[in-house]
Amino acid sequence: MGHRITPAGYVLFAGDLVAFWLFVYIGKGIHQLPITFLGMLETLAPFLLAWLVASFLLKSYQTKRYVNAWSNLLFTFLTWTLAAPIGLLLRSWWTGVPLTWIFAEVTYLVTFLFLLGWRVPFAIVYAVRGRMQRIES
Repeated sequence: MGHRITPAGYVLFAGDLVAFWLFVYIGKGIHQLPITFLGMLETLAPFLLAWLVASFLLKSYQTKRYVNAWSNLLFTFLTWTLAAPIGLLLRSWWTGVPLTWIFAEVTYLVTFLFLLGWRVPFAIVYAVRGRMQRIES
């Protein structure tokens, strides 16, 4: 019943953090906003909190969720589809800035692409590594 996470799950989580951080960093740069640690953390926090909640609910870092490429991509989609609206609402509430459809769409799509940009190579390496271990056995 526990949420046991393997070392590969921690690597996956670390890569997800980098994907979120890059999204925020590039977004601030594109919008010519100051790029400070606290400013980035303030932007990142609502989305990261929502991602953590969705990941917990969907058990997204359990091995069976990323054991193959299809499962990995499916749970990336499901986790982000649950987390994105929560993160957008939290951000709007925290900053007092009204939510716009274009911001929501761009945030959803671009962050999803950043996550896939990391998770697709992870899925390939994980699958190849698994095959190599089975061959050696």
